[in-house]
Amino acid sequence: MYQNPLFENLNDLDFTLSDNSPCIDSGDPSDSDPDNTIRDIGAVIFYSYELGDCSQDSNLNVLDVIFIINNCIFNTEEICTTCSDIDQNDTINVLDVITLINIILQIN
Repeated sequence: MYQNPLFENLNDLDFTLSDNSPCIDSGDPSDSDPDNTIRDIGAVIFYSYELGDCSQDSNLNVLDVIFIINNCIFNTEEICTTCSDIDQNDTINVLDVITLINIILQIN
């Protein structure tokens, strides 16, 4: 690769890809990322959605909380999207709900 990967903040060793990085969806086309797009180049996967925005309406609100509770915790859906794991510990539980509520209410 001969292009700048456009990391968010290379000086602070933040290798998150920026929105316009040429590495997004430029990896192995036979492999996919958790968001079902072509594999990204690099160790940090670029997500095209905001973490917690399960309704994908670009707003963090009570609809997203309801989605996590109904679809993930109560297992009413077979597939629970990765947007629901707010604390990114590979487990979707009440802590993700509480964290999302705190984000919505902007409580630290």
